Amino acid sequence: MKLSRFFKPLRPICITLIWTAASSAQASTIYSWTDENGVVHFTDQPQTPDATAYPLSVTEVSGDIEQTAETIDAQTTDITVLEEPAKNITTITLVSPMHEQTIRNNEGIINIHAVTNSKLNNQTQAQLVLDGVVKGDPQTELTWTVDNIDRGSHQLQIQLVKGGKVIASSDSITVYLHRATVKPNKPMPVQPR
Repeated sequence: MKLSRFFKPLRPICITLIWTAASSAQASTIYSWTDENGVVHFTDQPQTPDATAYPLSVTEVSGDIEQTAETIDAQTTDITVLEEPAKNITTITLVSPMHEQTIRNNEGIINIHAVTNSKLNNQTQAQLVLDGVVKGDPQTELTWTVDNIDRGSHQLQIQLVKGGKVIASSDSITVYLHRATVKPNKPMPVQPR
C-alpha cells in the first residue's frame, strides 16, 4: 500500500491541523499534580501549590498555508507496507466430560470428546493425558473411550502433538468416577447341631 495515496485526501485536514496548532499555541507550560488517590493529572493551570511545571517548546508556523501543504506533500515519500497474514493460534478444547462432572459407571468407562481449530493428520495428532500420564498412542480422532478406570477423581487433558512436540494443550479438568461396589453374599456360617 502506498502511503502517498493515503495522505493526498488528508491534505485539507493537515492544513486545518497546522493552522489550529499555530493559532492555539498559547499554553506554553503544562502542570502535573497527583491527587490523594494517586491519580496523576495534567492541566494548563496549576491546581495545587505543589504542581510540577513542564515548559513546552512551541514551533510557530508562518507563511502561506498552501505552500506548507505542498512542502508536506513534497516531503512525503512512498512507503510500501508489507502486511503479514495473521498467524492462527492452534487450540484444543475438551467438550465432554465437563470440569468437575460426576460420572457413574460400574465398568469404569469414561468417554472423552474434544474439538480443535487445527486439521489432524499423520503429522499433527491428538493424545489423551489421564492423571498426568499419556494414555495410548497419538491419533487423528478427537474421541477416546477409556475403561476399567478406578473410582475417584481423575485429571483429563488433551494435547496436540506435531513431530513428537506438544504444540497445544487443553485446560486440565477434573472428573469424579463413581463405581458401585457389589459385595458378595457371605455364606451362612455352619451352625453346630
